[in-house]
Order: sequence, then C-alpha cells, then structure tokens
Amino acid sequence: MKTFILALATITTALVAGLFYAFAVSVNIAFAQLPDAAYITATQAINVAIVNPAFIVSFLGAPVLLPLATWLNARPAFTRRSGYLLAATLIFVIGSFGVTVLSNIPLNDKLAAFHTEGASAAQLHDMRVAFATPWNNWHLVRTLAGIAALVLLVMACLQRDAKS
Repeated sequence: MKTFILALATITTALVAGLFYAFAVSVNIAFAQLPDAAYITATQAINVAIVNPAFIVSFLGAPVLLPLATWLNARPAFTRRSGYLLAATLIFVIGSFGVTVLSNIPLNDKLAAFHTEGASAAQLHDMRVAFATPWNNWHLVRTLAGIAALVLLVMACLQRDAKS
C-alpha cells in the first residue's frame, strides 16, 4: 500500500509541477507578447478552463497524498526515504499548493472581476501590470517548489530502505 501511495503522490506532484513548468516556459512567454486586452481576456479564459476534474484531482491529490506517503514511509522508523518525503511534502504544500491558494488564486479572482469591455487603454494596462507582475513572481515560486518537490520524490523512490 505504501508503494502505491508513494507512486500516486509522485504522479500527482509531477503533473502539477509539469503544468506549472509548461506554463512558465511557454504560455507566459507567449502571453507576454499580447496586447493588454488580449492578455487579460486569454488569462481569464485559462483561469476558468483550468478548474476541471483532471486538474483538481492532481492539484488536490498531491497535498493529500504527500503527507500520507510520508507518514506511511516513516513507520516503523524514520529513514532517508521518509526524510526526502517530508522535505518534498513541506516544499510542495507550502511552496506550490500554499502559494497557489494564498497568492495566485486571489489574483485570478481579482482579474475575473475586471471587465475589458469599456475599459480604457490605461485601465487595461494598469490591470495587467497589477495582475501579471505579482502573479508571474508567485508562479515562479510555485514552479520551482513543484520541481524541487518532484526531485525529492524521485530521490525517495530511488532510495532503498530495508522495509521497502
């Protein structure tokens, strides 16, 4: 059972980290070239589309499965594997999940309330700057945290424990 939970924790973390990474190295780069109104409209559309079952299972699965995998692998004794898992859990839960919930989602909600129709060029630009700068900064944090957690999970998976 603990191997299965570890596999699920690794898969869900990899899916979220991969999504964040892909967004950072492709979508953000493409969106940076869009005019303000198009950027806002496209970002609003993504923020609606991302809330789907496939994303939710991964996004909520990782912070549930990571502590469970850590707990299962720390019994009966704390090992190097459980140390990697604990570090991965803390980094992901705080740096990816926590940053998303406390920073990126509130910014998404503010952007969702903004209407591009009838907005002046200055209002569009101000909204974009107020959204994009902090959102991209927090996105970088959650992307790096997701990658770090994934690396630690791979190290845990490769670690040979006596009871594994």
